Amino acid sequence: MILKSYETKKIDINKNNIILFYGQNEGGKKEEISKILSLNNDKSLFSYDEKEILENIEIFYNNIFSGSLFENKKIILINRASEKIISIIEEILEKEVSELYVLINTGILEKKSKLRSFFEKDKN
Repeated sequence: MILKSYETKKIDINKNNIILFYGQNEGGKKEEISKILSLNNDKSLFSYDEKEILENIEIFYNNIFSGSLFENKKIILINRASEKIISIIEEILEKEVSELYVLINTGILEKKSKLRSFFEKDKN
């Protein structure tokens, strides 16, 4: 899902389980992510930098794909993301994990960026 900054009130994490936040306004992105998290405080939050995920991919997958008696809804926040994360996102989508929501925070993306293109194909 890709929205303009004035459209962020339309974000419904239950309908869009993977959301990309990009741009140079770090304060604005953090504010919107905080709003989503506060509206979904019944879900467990796991925050990662992309580098952490790539260095420990097995631990990351175990966290996502393993169930727990105490936490059935998870929000994964990935910061400093780049195009390297696309294959991981594809795998998450392929597994169709229920009750898993992913928020991706990255910097400025060029129009031809593979990461931006990946999310824009779902826009239509």
